[in-house]
Amino acid sequence: MMKSGIFDIEQQKNAVQTLIKYDMLSLDDAINIKKMTDRNERNMKKQAVDAVHRTLNGEQRTIKYLESKGLYQTIMADKSRITAKTLDDLYDKLFVYYNLAIDSTVLSEVFKRALDEKAQTENNSPQTITRYEYDFKRSISADFAKRDIRQITKQDLKAYTQSYVNSSHPTRKSFLAYKGVLNLIFDYAVEHDIIATSPVPAIRNSVYLKSCVAPQNRPEDKIFSPDEINIIKKKIMAYMGSKRYSGYFINGYAMLLSIETGMRSAELCALKWTDIDEAGKTIHIHAQQLSQKPKGAHKKQYVYAEYTKDEKGISRGGRYFPLTVAIKAILDELRALQTRLNISSEFIFCHENGDWIKTDAYETCLRRLCRNIGLDVTNNHAFRMSLNSNVFISQLNLPVTERARLLGHSVETNLRYYSYAAKDNLCDICELLNNVSPSLT
Repeated sequence: MMKSGIFDIEQQKNAVQTLIKYDMLSLDDAINIKKMTDRNERNMKKQAVDAVHRTLNGEQRTIKYLESKGLYQTIMADKSRITAKTLDDLYDKLFVYYNLAIDSTVLSEVFKRALDEKAQTENNSPQTITRYEYDFKRSISADFAKRDIRQITKQDLKAYTQSYVNSSHPTRKSFLAYKGVLNLIFDYAVEHDIIATSPVPAIRNSVYLKSCVAPQNRPEDKIFSPDEINIIKKKIMAYMGSKRYSGYFINGYAMLLSIETGMRSAELCALKWTDIDEAGKTIHIHAQQLSQKPKGAHKKQYVYAEYTKDEKGISRGGRYFPLTVAIKAILDELRALQTRLNISSEFIFCHENGDWIKTDAYETCLRRLCRNIGLDVTNNHAFRMSLNSNVFISQLNLPVTERARLLGHSVETNLRYYSYAAKDNLCDICELLNNVSPSLT
């Protein structure tokens, strides 16, 4: 009941601020109301503290004024001492000590608590938590983040959403990420009795998606053509022979394997020599490198996770990829080079000191290499899609179930996001049509 009373006082304060904002309350009246609410708040805090600040026998713990130090002091159950210059300050400290304070209902603070709970109770990867933080900063303005969630109505949320899409023109994916942030915040608030109902269902996607920006690139523009793949390979070979890398362009070897296998960058970084079964002629892809930045840490921490992205935190044995002649040649060359340079590591793609390469550095290196060539596509994901479209479909005509198994995702994902027409294949199509079409001459 005491927390409820303090909660009501907080609401009164917010109401007074609103009345002042819209010139509905004089300054003198506001000052008098503030004095009254402050007095009531102090009394309620004192009652709340006195109710729990007792000995095991139920007696009130003593609060003394130490004249020699000019401090108020009380002794806690663990014999520690809490002191303050004024009695009100001491009660404020005890109020916090006994966890009697009401959690902030500011939108940004509710988001932090909701995200902490998600991290502690759900099997999410560090990347998922980081992505929520990024999406919040990207889509929630500083002013809206300061709003009291209890005072955000459906109309308020609709108005903010309209302003967001009209000013930022997010992509469909970014807008849906924004909706995900809203659901996280308001569902948490409902579950923890901060608000009665969530206003998020009032945000109908169809109303706002028309203000979002459609992706500029066609699906076919997200992959490399066979000619572009060859140009990338030649550039990698040129780098390997340059003085800059002294013959050990380790990110280049990772790129070459990615071209042949379609492995994700996190999987490449986590690949070990023990994952290569030359007798069985397979590569066992069952782990990934994850990065996280704990609170207070200055640098990212990289960890070895015994599951792939599609396994979502629970290992199901990973997947196997055939050890082709081209793949074996890459690995044999790299193994011989590392032996010659006295490089020893359990990881295939490692620096000269044996440390595994990092996903950030690998992706940055690939991006710079592609831009140096003049390519618009610059990410490792394009290797996966290119292998699927240019090789698995166009050359091998593999069933979608096999394509999905080799790349480590679902059939639906392969069909929806990976199966594009191969780039620059109109000449091949023309030749096929010529072979089946009767001549008119």
